Amino acid sequence: MTAVSALTPIVITHESGLRFGAQVRSHHIVVDQPKNAGGGDAGPMPLEMLGVSLGTCVALYVQQFCHARKLPYEGMRVEVEQHGASNPARIAEFVVRVILPTELSDQQMVMLERAARSCPAHHTLEAGAKISIEFQMPVTATV
Repeated sequence: MTAVSALTPIVITHESGLRFGAQVRSHHIVVDQPKNAGGGDAGPMPLEMLGVSLGTCVALYVQQFCHARKLPYEGMRVEVEQHGASNPARIAEFVVRVILPTELSDQQMVMLERAARSCPAHHTLEAGAKISIEFQMPVTATV
């Protein structure tokens, strides 16, 4: 993680209904609930974003591995299945499937899997992360 991402907060604001906007550096991401859950389906649900983060991180590390070794990666895709659980509500399992455009040797596959598992999103989800939640309220003037 770069120093910038550690210091610059991601800012989430309520936009309407169950829709929220997340400002990440210069990027605006919309998060919403599906229509059958009362939202407008203007974007993925918050929990889906965990799968997006994991899948794109794995894809980046696989692409970088292939690029460095001059292995083909054009047409590669990553699919992420999220299997839920309850009490508490959460994702119990991610199944990440990397579909490669060509066959690789057994040795290349071992190294590629090691590269895919080394992405920071994978490490974070596997090892867990401390979460602190703080609340701030506006300061009101007293007379």
